[in-house]
Amino acid sequence: MRAYGRICAYMAIWIEEVTGAGTIDHMIPRAVDWNHVYEWDNYRLACSLMNSRKNAAIAVLDPFQVEPGWFELDLVGMQVRASGTVSPSIRERLERTIERLRLNESDCREARWAWANAYFRREISYAFVARRAPFVACELRRQGRLNPGDV
Repeated sequence: MRAYGRICAYMAIWIEEVTGAGTIDHMIPRAVDWNHVYEWDNYRLACSLMNSRKNAAIAVLDPFQVEPGWFELDLVGMQVRASGTVSPSIRERLERTIERLRLNESDCREARWAWANAYFRREISYAFVARRAPFVACELRRQGRLNPGDV
């Protein structure tokens, strides 16, 4: 938890009660290849919700391979989508990941909205959002939606 700042590798949100307990996901699932089960570089910190949704899937994009700008966030509906600038092969992998992890179901959208809404209402600072919901913070900045006075 300390090594990853309590941030879920798949949701990019602070692991708290709404997303479930922190768990270790095996990027190469144990059911696929047991030889990697104790390798540190095979571990991803995941909230229990995302870990259960990923399960033994191998089609999910490795969060360590995701490049900035591959995912975008619709700040109205809080839906994650593949960026229009990625290649068709990357887009396919992103869309499979979004679908497999069900990143646009209401529980995930509501978690993202809670962070953005608290920021818009000035209940929390941008710096706090950046620490606790880095994807949301990145998209607020990219889309020019920072509160007046925030840089």
